[in-house]
Amino acid sequence: MAKISRKRIIFFAVYLIVTTIVSALILEGAVRLLGAAPQINTAYAHYVADPYVSFKPRPFMVTSGQMLGEYTFEWKHNSEGFRDVEHAVDKPAGTFRILGLGDSFTQGMGAAFEETYLYRLESMLNARQGSHPAVEIIKTGVSGYFPEPERLLLQHYGLKYSPDLILVGFVPNDVLDTYLGLNWFRVAMLGCLQTREANRLGPKALWLYLHSHVCRIVLRRFVASRIAKDQPMVFPDVFRPNGFHEKDWRQVENEFDKMIELARGANAQIAFVHIPLQPPWGNPAAYPGERIAKWCAERNVVSIDTFPALREALSNRTLYWEKDGHCNPEGYKVIAETIYSALLEKKLVP
Repeated sequence: MAKISRKRIIFFAVYLIVTTIVSALILEGAVRLLGAAPQINTAYAHYVADPYVSFKPRPFMVTSGQMLGEYTFEWKHNSEGFRDVEHAVDKPAGTFRILGLGDSFTQGMGAAFEETYLYRLESMLNARQGSHPAVEIIKTGVSGYFPEPERLLLQHYGLKYSPDLILVGFVPNDVLDTYLGLNWFRVAMLGCLQTREANRLGPKALWLYLHSHVCRIVLRRFVASRIAKDQPMVFPDVFRPNGFHEKDWRQVENEFDKMIELARGANAQIAFVHIPLQPPWGNPAAYPGERIAKWCAERNVVSIDTFPALREALSNRTLYWEKDGHCNPEGYKVIAETIYSALLEKKLVP
């Protein structure tokens, strides 16, 4: 009886293990077939640690893929890790140089390099009739950046290019990123960016996230619940004064003050550009641009608000990718045209 009992125990143990493995494989296959797991954005999987700005894209990075079934992308980075061509550190004679700072919108997520707003702006400025210097734009937008790392990038990397004008792109979620802090992301396995909460789960959890669609769903929901508990955010309060994120707004403005100081120390002009997140837009959507405009006026610096032009253009064309949330080429075109008109009107470019 003892021998039979042991055989049964072994049988049921093996049966349980095999059944579990087969069920897991079936579930994994079904999830992959249905496309139910969140897609890994390979554009965010090629970073290196940096002593000044926490992380930067890997130099000479080349990657391509498809984003959420909405568009294909190809990324090529220069020796500094920026989505741009190579630029000499020494400014060529007779050249007016602009440095563009910002996040994924400034980097041009959702469009080909030639369709990004900084590339379009550079082309438009150089295509003007009449006598004017050549315009060169150093494009340093980085996905995941917000005012603090942008200021650090300006300080440690951007000023060496001797810019005549600094354009700072601002998107409302910069306030939330400021709330989370500079060390919210770190570079993990395979050059991926990993949140602080996800990092606490260890490298095995990251491996499962990268290789299992089922685990990706479970881990993402678990990490999201931890973040909501430990660092709750109130996104609507980004669009009103004296709300939950007022202290973060003030920190954003503090970083902008430091950028102004750096620009003036380098004898460069500076302008701040408000780019709204994707619609639908309610009445509070205008608040970030209005707040930045008032703040800039108090400091005698230029603000450029792209929100009115995008809102008007939205009546007859699509400007943002529905799933991805970034601008499509048409959206970036409107942004470039708005900045171009403002630069000429305010005489910020010769």
